[in-house]
Parts: sequence; C-alpha cells; structure tokens
Amino acid sequence: MSIDRNHGMWNPQEETLTKEEKRQRDEKNLVRVFKHAYHNSPFYHERYRKAGLTAEDIKTFEDIKKIPFLRKPELQEAQRKNPPFGNNLTVPINKLSEIFISPGPIFEGVVAEEAEAMLNARCKAFYSCGARPGDIVLNTFMYHMVPAGLNIHLGFRRLGCTVVPTGVGQTAYQAIIMRDLGVTVFTGTPSFLAMIGEEAKNGGIEPKGDLKLELGIFSAEPLPDSLRKSLRDTFGIIARQLFGTADLGTVARECPEERGMHIEESMIMEIIDPNTLEQVAPGEEGEITCTMPHKLASPIIRFRTGDATILSEEKCSCGRTSPKLRKILGRVDQLVKVKGMFVHPANIKSVINKHPELGNYEALVDRPHLSDVLTIRIEFEGTGETLPKNLEKAKKELEKEFKEALRVKAVVELLQKGSITESKEKIVDLRKME
Repeated sequence: MSIDRNHGMWNPQEETLTKEEKRQRDEKNLVRVFKHAYHNSPFYHERYRKAGLTAEDIKTFEDIKKIPFLRKPELQEAQRKNPPFGNNLTVPINKLSEIFISPGPIFEGVVAEEAEAMLNARCKAFYSCGARPGDIVLNTFMYHMVPAGLNIHLGFRRLGCTVVPTGVGQTAYQAIIMRDLGVTVFTGTPSFLAMIGEEAKNGGIEPKGDLKLELGIFSAEPLPDSLRKSLRDTFGIIARQLFGTADLGTVARECPEERGMHIEESMIMEIIDPNTLEQVAPGEEGEITCTMPHKLASPIIRFRTGDATILSEEKCSCGRTSPKLRKILGRVDQLVKVKGMFVHPANIKSVINKHPELGNYEALVDRPHLSDVLTIRIEFEGTGETLPKNLEKAKKELEKEFKEALRVKAVVELLQKGSITESKEKIVDLRKME
C-alpha cells in the first residue's frame, strides 16, 4: 500500500481536546440545545414542563441528570398521535434541507446548519479508519428513505474521495465494478463484503490479485475478530469499523490501534445502568445514551439507544483523546446482572466462538440460596480441536475462559449435540425476585 492510512487526523484541534476542554464544550452545548428544544419543540416543551423544568434550570453539565431520558418508542408514539413529526420539529417543514424516514418509522428533519456539523463528524471518522483524499469508495449502504447511504456519501465526498453509490444488491456485479473502477475503499456491512468476495471468486476474479481494494470501513453489523481476519485474508485489506445509528449518525469510530472506537467529539455521551438509570464508571457495562448538540430541527436529548457497551478512558497511541467504546455488547434488553456484573449473550458467544467443537448454548441464572449461580450449558462435539478431549478438563478450561470474559464465575455443562432447544432467549433468569 502506497498510502499511509495509519497516521494523521482530519481535525486535530477537535480530536485532541483535553478532558476539561471537552467538559466545558459539552456544558455549553447542553445548555444551548436544551433551551432550543424547550422554546421551539412543543414535544420537548411539554415533556420538560411535566418534569417540572423551566428553560433556565439547566445551567451546568451536572444538571443533565435533571433531564428526562428519551426512548425511540416515545418518538414513535408522538408521531403516531401528531403526524408527521410528533410536534418535534423546530422549523417550518419547507426550511428543511432533507427529510429522512428512519426505522420505526421515524420522520426526521434536517437543516443545513446541522448537516454541516455532521459532515465534519463523518470526515473525522473516515479519516480515523484510514480513508484518504483521492480514494475511490464503493458505498453499499442503502440510499432510499434512511439517512445512511446519502450521509456517508456526502462525508466521503467532503473528504475528497470519489464515491460510487451502489447500495446493496447485485453482489456479483459489485465485484466487477470494484475491479473495473479500481475501487480502493469499501464501505457497508462486513457480511456483504464477504459475499462479494465469494461471488468474485465464482466469477473468476481473484480478490487479492485483481482488485485494488485497500480498506474496508464497516458499520450496521458487528465485526468480530474472526470475520475481520477472514476479510483481511480474502482481500488483503485494513478492516475497521464505525458505530452509528439512524437516529444519531456516526457515534464512534476505530483508529489504527483497533482497540475500541473513539467517541465522536461533538457527542454528549453517558453510559448508564439500564436498571437504575445512574451513570456507570469507565470499565463497567451500561447503555449508550446520547445528546446531539447540533441536531436542531428534530432534537435528540438524552436518547437511550438500547445498545450496551463498556467505556474506556485509557490513553490511545493514535493521539486522539476522546474516550472509547471498548466494544458493542448487544442490546440492553438481553443484559442480565449476575453477582453485580452484567452478562450479555455476546460475552458468552465470544468464548464459544474460539472453539470449533462447541455449538448451541443456553445460560441459566438462578439463586438457589443467597448467591447467584450462572450455569452455561453448551453442546460439545468432542473433536478436541482447541479443547482437551478429556471432558472434565475441557469444562475446567472453559470455566476459566468464561470467568475472564464475564468477570463472574460460571458453571459449565457440556452436552451432546441436539440437547438444547434453539431459543431467542439465550440467557434465562430463573431467580425469583420477591
């Protein structure tokens, strides 16, 4: 690769803010967006009035705790009762630059001022992941209705890239497009690029030899280490990921260190315990909750995303100072607290995925006496590819791995293939909370 994709920043001034500078900025933005919503959005005005808040009650960053949380079903219900925007539009509809329909469905208005701020966020994210001016980018995100395709397109264009707006579908032809146009960057879901790789081989195109692809920037799906390695092996690319939602846009992005995703600097983010709604400390699992200071037409304040994560404030060698989301654990409605620690199916699966001889599983949480007991039942084919053939030794090894991954002790039961009934509920809580 002739391009240096591992050094530099798009906006060094923003990406190297000190902790105090970031807090001062967040405080100023919080007060501004709260007052804006209070005075201009009937939806928020009524919510805050019912909570006993006035426009002057939010003066410092600590006052954020006074503001009620917002969840997506509340926006859906408001729009159902008062279509199309649920009284959460702060400007006349003909002053909007775009209107998107996000999953829900949710009508979302955008004005040019906030679009400009979001373009800056995307440029920082793409540059952090390794994209550079002059790249030819295949954008396979969906363009119609939802904001993903168009917004990502405009971000790459601002970065100085040439964008090929394909969207999803026509997998075999996408490989031909990549070859014929000399595409250097793919953006979309990792599973779609894997499918393109298979179709390329079937059509006589060798992904490493016939394509000029150097970088994959992925979102909308997890990028586990196994899939990252597979894409690297197939295409010979750098593989990095973004985390975002249709409601919030780009929330966090990887850097060359690839040990978590730096939070977008303009975002006011809290990680909260989904049960107590209190903020949790770095290193503890919790729910991503965001306030968007630059989202003015359809404000988003203390929005609970439903996504679980772990926040890290460790210093990063890339030089960026914003904290990282260590990983996205999954949905908080799948979180179960065991002995004070959150356990999520993704944590359990991360251990199982290391061992090809392990299959379907279920986890049971019970409290037979005064202490929680976590039992993980796993189907075991017994080939011993990565675990000892001795059943008891294999169980002990797995129990050790689960304790490291979950930070709580688990009892492992290894069963014959077909013993466990497939179920959407992978963690079953049997405790009687009286």
